[in-house]
Amino acid sequence: MKIASKFLIYASLILANFSGAWAQSLVEDANINVAQTADGSSFTETIKIISNSKKIFILTNNNQQLGPGDFISLALENKLAARALVAKNHQGQVGIKIIKIYSLNQWGKLRRDQDVQIVKGDDSGFMKKIEEPKIDGAPRIKDEDDLYTKDVVIDDSVEFVDDNKNRHIKPDNVVGIFASFLNADNPQGASGGSTRGTEFGLTWAYQFTDNFFVEGVYGRTLLDNYPVDSTQTLVNRLVGRLKYNIKGPLYTFFMPYVGYQSNTVSSPDAGKGGNAITDKAELQAVDNLKKNTVVAGVTVLRRLVPGWFLRADIGTDLINIGFCIEF
Repeated sequence: MKIASKFLIYASLILANFSGAWAQSLVEDANINVAQTADGSSFTETIKIISNSKKIFILTNNNQQLGPGDFISLALENKLAARALVAKNHQGQVGIKIIKIYSLNQWGKLRRDQDVQIVKGDDSGFMKKIEEPKIDGAPRIKDEDDLYTKDVVIDDSVEFVDDNKNRHIKPDNVVGIFASFLNADNPQGASGGSTRGTEFGLTWAYQFTDNFFVEGVYGRTLLDNYPVDSTQTLVNRLVGRLKYNIKGPLYTFFMPYVGYQSNTVSSPDAGKGGNAITDKAELQAVDNLKKNTVVAGVTVLRRLVPGWFLRADIGTDLINIGFCIEF
């Protein structure tokens, strides 16, 4: 019994010492982490997405140091650019909202896929000459819905300039895909009626000045069994357009346009049937698909989510429906 009692006492003392050492190490680790946050040290993350207003950013969280509610500062070349709040951490990335701009020049340099210095917490140690923002009056983010509020705090000494305030669509580029139908009249001597093919295409519009776009359109249609059975005809459509953007209700945009269309047609087996009459009709039907003409119409865009649109073209060149994105 005495031996068992002594063993229990010794074991208790050892465990107590071990627990104290473990607790001490945890406290020391916490103090180190707090010191690293407060001394203005920085780490690097990458900007993945920037909203059109440039107030919402998506950053990587490769260092696993950022969490919802953290105050952070963004810096380039050891110069602070802006102050932000972390709103959400999801799948190795964080969403942040800009609440204060230190330097409009540095803030304007921020780009997608760019490495940026992150200062977590107090940034006074990072650059002494920049005063820590007063966060008492700053908006606090409780969840990701607060990312969409319009409250932004900017230094009185910094003038916020929105260069694109006159644009209904802020980015320069709108790229889209579309689908349509192309009807081709069957030649005389062949089966009557017409052949319909599905046209798939790409569009790229560039905003060269406020609300004025220049757009290129490419469409491709493969007509099976045209102009006669067992033959194929390929139609390539190229259209150049000049467009003006008008803002409508309910997140819609109307873009009247004028332009020029050129259709090229390839049908290697047309006119090789051995009958002079039907061969001529086949070649004429293929030739009718070729076009070089002025076109006009309107493009209608309906915003679905930020950056994405439902698209429709109604014009003398084609009628289609599709999707497009802005960037």
